[in-house]
Amino acid sequence: MYTELPSPDLLSAGRFDEKPGFTVYRERGARNWMLSLTISGTADFRVGDSVTVAGPGDLVLIAPGTVQHYASSDDGIWGYWWAHFQPRPAWYAWWRIPQLAPGFSLTRFGTRDRFGQAVGAFERVHRYAMVATLDTPQGRVPVGAREVSGALASELALNAIEELLLLAVVEHELQQRPALDSRVQQVLDTIAADLSRPMSVDALARIVSLSPSRLAHLFRQEIGDSIVNVALAMRLRKAASLLEFTDRPIGRIATDIGFSSPYYFSRQFRERFGVSPSAFRQQARHPG
Repeated sequence: MYTELPSPDLLSAGRFDEKPGFTVYRERGARNWMLSLTISGTADFRVGDSVTVAGPGDLVLIAPGTVQHYASSDDGIWGYWWAHFQPRPAWYAWWRIPQLAPGFSLTRFGTRDRFGQAVGAFERVHRYAMVATLDTPQGRVPVGAREVSGALASELALNAIEELLLLAVVEHELQQRPALDSRVQQVLDTIAADLSRPMSVDALARIVSLSPSRLAHLFRQEIGDSIVNVALAMRLRKAASLLEFTDRPIGRIATDIGFSSPYYFSRQFRERFGVSPSAFRQQARHPG
């Protein structure tokens, strides 16, 4: 039984080929989103009381906090790409893919071309995520005549994840579905407008004229994650950018994104990225 939790980094990716008997069980899921694309063979994903079989061309999306229980099938090697990530806030307005169960979606790409496009996007996710998480000895990836490192590689990896999600949206023809609930969109816009001002669920609920419990339920229903986790992810992504591209002191960055305690900020940053803010800044500027 494989139960190891995924990396605490905001972004990680890989490509595995697993023999029959490989199993993952994470009762509490993960704190970030998970994508997997089956390349060959099949895998069994337990969804509630039923089992969904993912085969070549099937893209699985699992929300934070959702039980992860899946295994390679008994009929051969399961080859697949995987990624763990935190979404960009702007994605929430369009990426609502139909769910087979709360927190679990599956997209079956119906054409060889779209499947090939998804494979290419996942290859780019992996390529840039290796640099973004500082897993490569070189610390750089050539892009034409230039090189990319640190936060820029992370942004390129997120571009490829965005492409994967858009492909899933196209496959499900989500353009015909209702837009994101306007109250949820207003909450996202309010949080993003001023990251230095932490907003409680109660305060946000008053802004959109809902009870806190109703807003929390609606937000998770629409987004697939909690208000607190989304707001924290937005702040920490902003912090990573400020560490990479500015010389602001870490305490000032903590204040700028709404943390009253630099110690608490550092603890949250380490939990998400796996390194302290100072180590992140050092590694981002001096990879390798």
